[in-house]
Amino acid sequence: MFLLTDSIRFSNLFFFRLPHRSPDRRNDWLARVRRPCSSSAFALLLVALLSAAPAHAQVKTTVHVETAKAEGTIYTTSIGIAADRWDAKAFDEATVKLLKDAGITMLRFPGNNGVAGLYHWSTGSITNPYTNDRAPAFAPERKFPAIVPVIDDLGTGLVAVNYGSNLDGSGGGEPAEAAAWVAYANGKTDNKQAIGKDSKGNDWKTVGYWASLRASSPLPTDDGLNALRIMHLDPIGIQLWTVGNEPYYNGFYGQDHTPGSDADSSGLYGQAGSPEADLHAGSVPTSRDWGRHLLNAKVGPQAYGAAVVDFVKAMKAVDPTIFVGAFLTMPLTASTANDPNPLGKNWNAGVLKAACASMDFSAITLVEGKGAPPNWVDNVDEEDLLKAARDPLDVNSHFNMPALYHDYALLAADLTDKYKKFCPAGHSPQLAITVLAVQSWLPAKNPAAVGLFAADAMATLIERGAYTVDWSPVHAPSPSFLDKNNQPQPAYYAIKLLHQTARVGDQFVAASSPTDSLAVHAVKRRDGGLGLLLINKDSNQSLSVTVTVDGYSYATKGRRYDWGKPGTDPGKDITESPIENLGGTFTVVVPRYSITAIVVPKA
Repeated sequence: MFLLTDSIRFSNLFFFRLPHRSPDRRNDWLARVRRPCSSSAFALLLVALLSAAPAHAQVKTTVHVETAKAEGTIYTTSIGIAADRWDAKAFDEATVKLLKDAGITMLRFPGNNGVAGLYHWSTGSITNPYTNDRAPAFAPERKFPAIVPVIDDLGTGLVAVNYGSNLDGSGGGEPAEAAAWVAYANGKTDNKQAIGKDSKGNDWKTVGYWASLRASSPLPTDDGLNALRIMHLDPIGIQLWTVGNEPYYNGFYGQDHTPGSDADSSGLYGQAGSPEADLHAGSVPTSRDWGRHLLNAKVGPQAYGAAVVDFVKAMKAVDPTIFVGAFLTMPLTASTANDPNPLGKNWNAGVLKAACASMDFSAITLVEGKGAPPNWVDNVDEEDLLKAARDPLDVNSHFNMPALYHDYALLAADLTDKYKKFCPAGHSPQLAITVLAVQSWLPAKNPAAVGLFAADAMATLIERGAYTVDWSPVHAPSPSFLDKNNQPQPAYYAIKLLHQTARVGDQFVAASSPTDSLAVHAVKRRDGGLGLLLINKDSNQSLSVTVTVDGYSYATKGRRYDWGKPGTDPGKDITESPIENLGGTFTVVVPRYSITAIVVPKA
């Protein structure tokens, strides 16, 4: 099993080059055409161009694959998923089969929407931090012991330990409780190492105590611990852990009183997810009142960073081989400069100053999707998502790269600056993308756009060295992965095509194209073969791609897999067909708004 190990460390953060802000490229093209032409001449030229261009024309381009230039490797931790708290079918038998078919090998637990700061793994209980409200529901089949078979079936997991609340709801999370969770997951039954007591006097016993519970059979008469007895003799082997989940949603930056932010929100349109409960500054009457902790230092970044140090020390005392991460945020942009207390202000600096030396990785959420003109609220802007990120300060200006590339470049620049200031020399925590998503309330006019984004974004982040990239959620009101009836959606097909191209143990290698609308990713496979993922983001034109592979030593015949097309129905299956005449140079046609995967066996 290709898990991350302490001897496998990734290179420094990858940087996208940030271009100068430029006007919309279509307008720029028209300006260049107009300059040498009179208005009548331009009209004649435009008519000629339009009449000469066939519908859905084919454009020629190239791809260069450099197999000697290694990039990121696919590990069992690499391709993950996370479910919303209210998803009752997140990990039932039918769903898990689809997750496996798509190539998901990691599950992030306990999931989204405010459950991580309330759930206590050892009792299976949910702390209620409110005096006049209910705590979020969390079904028994979603609790950690019950979910272990799913983690085993998929490959591995990432666990967010409870930072927000202690067992009796009288304060924040306890490092000893997190350490005992590591013992239950990764400990051995003969380990007599004491974990110790928490600040409230609760004795968390020994590593072997929790490992023995995991390994044992349920008692005939339940003593209250039978849920933990799952007959799992060997350690589960969870390597990635985070302290909390998105703790900056704890009210430190305020809170909107939006409809549905009450504790029993069901996740429908118009509702907001529950906040991340944080009792370090005390409880609040209802889940709409976390904003009372606005700028309270007890729930701020420095306090979180200091807690990370304590959590990491306790958890690694149980298993020094695990990787523990802390949550950082996307950097602020000029669009939030007028907000007196914008989300994330000083968060990264505060956390890193206190905790960087203890952090193995930085956990980041990346959610893309701006509203499309003319009304900005009905559909996602597909141009922004796939080809040219829209300037948040000027709707008519774009950056000449997709939104994720642009945002990731800002993130890399921000973290590089802060790592230099606040981290020990030579220590630059790598990234774990614990949420990769498209705004669920902004469906695409061409649903294939979400699939094209998912394939390119996930491949890009993994090949640049992310420990994990977790698509989120499994099911949603505006579905991207699976709908409520478990019917596959665009991101499912995209991740499945990535899985078809690159399996655990395969290594990405350098691949490039001069055409902005074509994204390309290549892998050297463990079986000696070659995998190519070609993503055509042009909705109007197919691409005739001449591929050149340096050091070609593969077969002349392979298989190709295709999915996607413009329109409301992007396709409900992946087609498979043979491909021949392969070699150091070969040509393949990639249809418009679609993904083509090519798998070439060894020679």
